[in-house]
Amino acid sequence: MVSRKAARRGFGRDLEQIVWWLGFAALVVIGVYTWNWRLLLLTLLLWSFYEICLVRTRCRVKTRQGNECIEQVRGRVFAHDKRHQGIKNDGLWQLIGRTNPSYRPPVSDPNRATGVVLVAPKVRHRLSQEDRYILYAAFVGLVVSLVGMLWGLF
Repeated sequence: MVSRKAARRGFGRDLEQIVWWLGFAALVVIGVYTWNWRLLLLTLLLWSFYEICLVRTRCRVKTRQGNECIEQVRGRVFAHDKRHQGIKNDGLWQLIGRTNPSYRPPVSDPNRATGVVLVAPKVRHRLSQEDRYILYAAFVGLVVSLVGMLWGLF
């Protein structure tokens, strides 16, 4: 059974997301109605920023046992702690087909009991499929809106 406090917390997150999406929809409707391409580009830029930095989501970094981290974070490119942020940074570099230049494989301690590793580091660094698609779309939207705004200046 879900407590009232947990239900209210979940409702607050849902309400925040609904408000954001109603704002995006209103800006698109106004932009289309007035045929203002600058407003449409600004809406695309705001949506990209929202998906990259502000959306409430989960960390989703794969643990060594194969599970996804379920800690709450804000923004698809962020993780909840330093270790997971390093793994997520490696995944972001993989999105553009590069390896993280600051990646240093961890030095293994011979006295450490490691247990069973079910997920290799290469797999752990992959972002979830949903995050990858939305981040690709957000980065494309970011580039399109910035190019369109620069084009509008000249």
